[in-house]
Amino acid sequence: MIKKKHPLDTQIIQLLQQQGLIKSEANARLKQEVYQLKSEEISKIHNYANHFGMKAKSTMIEEILEVRREAMISSISNCSEV
Repeated sequence: MIKKKHPLDTQIIQLLQQQGLIKSEANARLKQEVYQLKSEEISKIHNYANHFGMKAKSTMIEEILEVRREAMISSISNCSEV
């Protein structure tokens, strides 16, 4: 099953390519900065899921990823303006 790309992921990759990265480098940076969760985040998510269920777990993960995407777009945009 192919995972559907988030629209902001495409925008982030385009911004990184405008800065000179090739597509595979941009994808690797996106994966590292957005999708790779830290151990404390994982334990927090598991604890949250134990209390509120799997639906809440999915919602929390999506919220974390959304915040990270927006932060990455902001930082990339600020770097390109300077």
